[in-house]
Amino acid sequence: MKFDIGILQMAQNLAVHASARQSVIAQNIANADTPGYKARDMATFADSFRETAYMRASSSPVRAGHIALGTERSGGDIFESAEFGAESPNGNTVSLEDQLVRAADVKYQHDLALGIYSKSMNILRTGMGRIR
Repeated sequence: MKFDIGILQMAQNLAVHASARQSVIAQNIANADTPGYKARDMATFADSFRETAYMRASSSPVRAGHIALGTERSGGDIFESAEFGAESPNGNTVSLEDQLVRAADVKYQHDLALGIYSKSMNILRTGMGRIR
């Protein structure tokens, strides 16, 4: 059985992305009553990872098919994002219900990252115990 350490790096990248997206969501909620504030969000982790992998693959890789899993990006680009009809008369586009759904999604992503990391470490520990 081959264990790829890249899975740990990917779990770390997922946790970093979830943290950055949670920060954007918290800013949206904090500005829910600010006139003219536009709700913001980040691209999904899958989209960010796919874009980063494509950029690395299109540049000169070390060897054919090699894609490094570094932490060069903090999670993705931030863009304006609002649900249809969420704009209030004062120009604010933050919908608290929408933000709470997004926060729940981010919590799931963060829990997934921690679960992957935890299980991967358990596999490493078990493998090292058998080597002795």
